[in-house]
Amino acid sequence: MIYKLIYGVPDVNSEAVIKEKRVKMLQKSEKYKIENIFEDISLKKEGEFLILEKKIEEGMIFGFGDKVGQFNRRGKQYIFWNTDNFTHHPGSEPLYKSFPFFIFINENKKYGIFTDYPGYMEIDLDSEGKNIITFKIKGEGFTQYVILEEKIDKLLKSYLYLTGKNVAFPFWSLGYQQSRWSYFSKEEVLNLAKTFREKQIPCDVIWLDIDYMDSYKLFTWNKEKFSDHKEMLEELHKMGFKVSAILDPGVKVEKGYEVFEEAKDRYFLKDNMGKDFEGAVWPGRVRFPDFTSKNVRKWWSQKVREFVKDGIDGIWNDMNEIAIFGTDEDITHAKEKLENLKLEDGIGVAGAFGEIGSIPRKDRGYEIIHLNGKKHYKLRNVYGFNMIRATQEGFQKNYRNINITRAAYSGVQRFGGVWTGDNHSWWEHILLEIQRIMSLSLVGVFNTGFDVGGFGGNTSAELMVRFMQLGSFMPLFRNHSAIGTRRQEPWTFDKKYEKILKRIIEHRYRLIPYLYSEYMIGILKDIPLIAPLFLHFEKDKKTYQIDDQFMVGRNIIAAPVYKPGVKSRLVYLPKKSFDLNNNKFLNKGWQEVNVTLEEIPHFAIDGSIIFMQESKQYLENSYNDEIFGKVFAYSGKAIGYFYEDDGKTNNYKKGMYNLYKFVYNHGELKIKKIREGYKHKKRNFSFEIYTKTSIEKINAEF
Repeated sequence: MIYKLIYGVPDVNSEAVIKEKRVKMLQKSEKYKIENIFEDISLKKEGEFLILEKKIEEGMIFGFGDKVGQFNRRGKQYIFWNTDNFTHHPGSEPLYKSFPFFIFINENKKYGIFTDYPGYMEIDLDSEGKNIITFKIKGEGFTQYVILEEKIDKLLKSYLYLTGKNVAFPFWSLGYQQSRWSYFSKEEVLNLAKTFREKQIPCDVIWLDIDYMDSYKLFTWNKEKFSDHKEMLEELHKMGFKVSAILDPGVKVEKGYEVFEEAKDRYFLKDNMGKDFEGAVWPGRVRFPDFTSKNVRKWWSQKVREFVKDGIDGIWNDMNEIAIFGTDEDITHAKEKLENLKLEDGIGVAGAFGEIGSIPRKDRGYEIIHLNGKKHYKLRNVYGFNMIRATQEGFQKNYRNINITRAAYSGVQRFGGVWTGDNHSWWEHILLEIQRIMSLSLVGVFNTGFDVGGFGGNTSAELMVRFMQLGSFMPLFRNHSAIGTRRQEPWTFDKKYEKILKRIIEHRYRLIPYLYSEYMIGILKDIPLIAPLFLHFEKDKKTYQIDDQFMVGRNIIAAPVYKPGVKSRLVYLPKKSFDLNNNKFLNKGWQEVNVTLEEIPHFAIDGSIIFMQESKQYLENSYNDEIFGKVFAYSGKAIGYFYEDDGKTNNYKKGMYNLYKFVYNHGELKIKKIREGYKHKKRNFSFEIYTKTSIEKINAEF
């Protein structure tokens, strides 16, 4: 059951919710009460803020997506105000994205609350310990959707019913991806690609950061450094690479620049005087498209369509919180601050410099006016949401692509995926990324990843290995680092580590049949590829305390190493499982496993079948002709699922895919057809069956 509650008088629409047929609207009230769930205490207006308090019981709270700090969110205050914040320490708040959906869990009940408001919002999850949750918005009103279900996975499915299913990325998107700010020339990019192939390190995608552009102007190429870019893209495609390029929202103010000339006085956000709002970003003076406008999105999508037809396979939407380095007013203010500043001012010196230093994170809520007349503080959190939406509309309609965004809001999964922004080469950030990706899954975003190796700072060889091991299970497996930091390509470390990194990537490619099958089943059935253990084992109370392990699909548990020099790792297994490093069954419960640098502890659930293949240099649109099935049947029984489609179109939405259920039962293997909507390709299947007492082998052509 989904209930809709309206507080105040909402005057903006996030467009996050696309279906309400199953929703029950509760009669308008200043105090709502849903029996045995929660009760409103008060709703009051204080100045520009509307504040709601709800009484809740003891319990755990998960969700809110890309937030840092504790995985169980209860007891902390959160700000929803998309912000370019590159200091990802436990107290960093706010960050790039706003997903105001959480799941409440205790022994007696489970429910979810989605507070739909695209502007400034704070949610206090009982920080004072009074069993009170406070919702505070800057605006006139907001909508809440209260979801009641008996199981956690059904709560997530109902939330996705409201906000939309995840778009599927192409088959090749599961390959390894290499990026850096920046690869500065055509020659550097081609040398990078050739080195991967010469060293036989698998790689599918190369990403281009801002320096491919002419003076950072959108939809342009640097003619000096990237002469004949079409030839470069064609050569990369021949080598088996796909190419993704970055786009920021800031359009350079330059007379004669086509993009600027088309948009000025028509498509840009306004200031309080009715003129196009201007700020500084990479190109210098820029203006920003108002993506909340349908006409602006149509114009942007046309620019994207023209841009990608040269051979771009994916887009990376960045700086779209909106990130602004400063304005003319900021510069004037800073000059005034500094003009009479003297050492005798003491702490005032630090205060002045601190104020100036905080300008890039300044609240622009009152300075920017949208084309519909609404102030920015009411719509800021859907700016990035609408940018990726506009970008997605620029790709071929029935073909899949990679389309990711740094800033986002609930419902973004309909248009693409996200990455977690500017993390650092810190050991602490391995654990942080585990928790962030799991939290993103709990708010319905399945196409996720992070900067493997860390974006900021200098990684070490051991840290790189552990980052790479974690990344090898992510939907988006991308190595990315910042300008001025040490290189992170696999061969930039000692030969010993290069070999380890290569083997990690090869292991990813061996797992592709399992990963793609679980990924696409998840897209169809609203099950995230990466999930906390409790999503699949919710009756096991211990799983709710586990925030440093995760499920990969429904049958693999990963327990990454996130501290240096570790020789063993304590893991929790909610069911008897098979140690994929040491080739032995382990009982349910806490287990200490030995760990070498070359290994990431990961385990197959007993009763499962994991499909694999030989590693290859790059993915095409389907699996290899030879498939290996590992059957884990301690008690003599196991089940696995094998999915296939064309890997590149959205025809799966029309039922054009195959799904087979492999059932092993005490020496006999049967294949059941769940769906056959796509031309099946015959392959040779070799099964290795692990039971309580033996290892058996079965071969089959299917």
